Amino acid sequence: MVVACFPRLLLAASLSVLLSACGGGGGGGSDTAASPSGSANTAETASDERAVNISGYAVKGVISNGIITAWGVEDDGSLVRLGESVRTGRTGFYDLDLSTSADLIKLELSSDGNTRMRCDAVDGCQGYGGSATAAFGEDFWPGPNLQLETMVSVGVDQEQPGGHLTPLTTLSTSLFESTGANTGWQGFLQAQSKVEGWFGLQQGSVGLTPVDITSTLPADIEQAELEAALVNSAFLGLAAEFPVEGVQGVIDAFRSQLLTTGVISDDGAEGQPGSDRIQEYAAVHAYALAQDETSSATAVLASAGDRLLSGVHIADDSGSQPEDSPTTGTDDVAANDGSERVPSTDQDVVQTPTPAPQPEENAEPAPEQEATETAMAATLTWQAPQTRADGTGLAMGEIGQYIVRYGTQPDVEAMTSEVIVEDGQAMETEVTGLAEGTWYFAMRTVDQNGLESAWSEVASKTITR
Repeated sequence: MVVACFPRLLLAASLSVLLSACGGGGGGGSDTAASPSGSANTAETASDERAVNISGYAVKGVISNGIITAWGVEDDGSLVRLGESVRTGRTGFYDLDLSTSADLIKLELSSDGNTRMRCDAVDGCQGYGGSATAAFGEDFWPGPNLQLETMVSVGVDQEQPGGHLTPLTTLSTSLFESTGANTGWQGFLQAQSKVEGWFGLQQGSVGLTPVDITSTLPADIEQAELEAALVNSAFLGLAAEFPVEGVQGVIDAFRSQLLTTGVISDDGAEGQPGSDRIQEYAAVHAYALAQDETSSATAVLASAGDRLLSGVHIADDSGSQPEDSPTTGTDDVAANDGSERVPSTDQDVVQTPTPAPQPEENAEPAPEQEATETAMAATLTWQAPQTRADGTGLAMGEIGQYIVRYGTQPDVEAMTSEVIVEDGQAMETEVTGLAEGTWYFAMRTVDQNGLESAWSEVASKTITR
């Protein structure tokens, strides 16, 4: 069964059509946001109120014209509305001037027909309910249901506190609130630390100023903030699985898992996505961006992709982790000359998967097996091609399957074994039953119409006990 992914298509709808699909989008709407979960009270003037300024960025990718509302957190956990809502600007930036006696503030971003999100998924973004599609770096409508959250400490010793809103801060806030607001700011930091661990991020990275990966990245960008940005961008990678709710459906699926089980598992729970899926997409984004020859951040992007992918839990036959981290290159693929095609159709052949597969040796065999009869496995990882041989776009949803050919000879035609990966959205597979020695691997892409790409370059791996 092929799991569909949103296609990489250019925004074709006119602005008027898009706004109509958004349910209006006129400029006369109110900025008042709906109350977040929990009790809310009208703010009353208190003698100990103080002026507070909070500013920050909303990025999933960059969210413009999002509605930012602030709530003071009382000692009993109830929420008090603070001041008027403001909207984010073109860069996702907002600035709030408040008067409050609370030491802890909850910030909420909501959306309406005027809100736009910048597509930061390398293979494109589908708008809410399939209303529009956008290419990487273009704006689209995320729907009326977008909700991001974060917590901000506004103690008297802090000035200009930052309140950035992303999917990761939203999950941190949900975890914090589920344990009770009486744990205060330290409780939120502990929740944030747990979320970082579940998604393989460096400690403290969720609270950093979010990076817009659709903009030019500096060569000296910190890897921690880059990895957090890549993980936040990867939530759009699963949006096609929630065609009605869009990216908010992805966020809510993780939040539901978190509130039900208390954790986010690497392989999901009860049919919900796991953190491994997000890390895989984040790595794909990193490798794709690293292929831009004009980017000055190629090295740090590739390094971020390697580290994120190394945290993905891929068990071998014995259930343990492979000793080596899976790796993905960026320049190992041969150009497809389009020479192989199905004769019965005039549609162009798809490109070879990129990069070439990188097999990975699994753990040592079980001790009861004889060394000469030991069968081991290798894990192959790759990136899905984004274009056909003629240069036209190829969406992941158009990929039907991959064919992996392998053997002990480096010539593809001399390889004697094949594995068919029937999930066109897959980015890895395990080849089992390998004896000790050097094995060679090649693969090709097959689209939904049966068109085959040329074989990729041959990769090799020496299997040892």
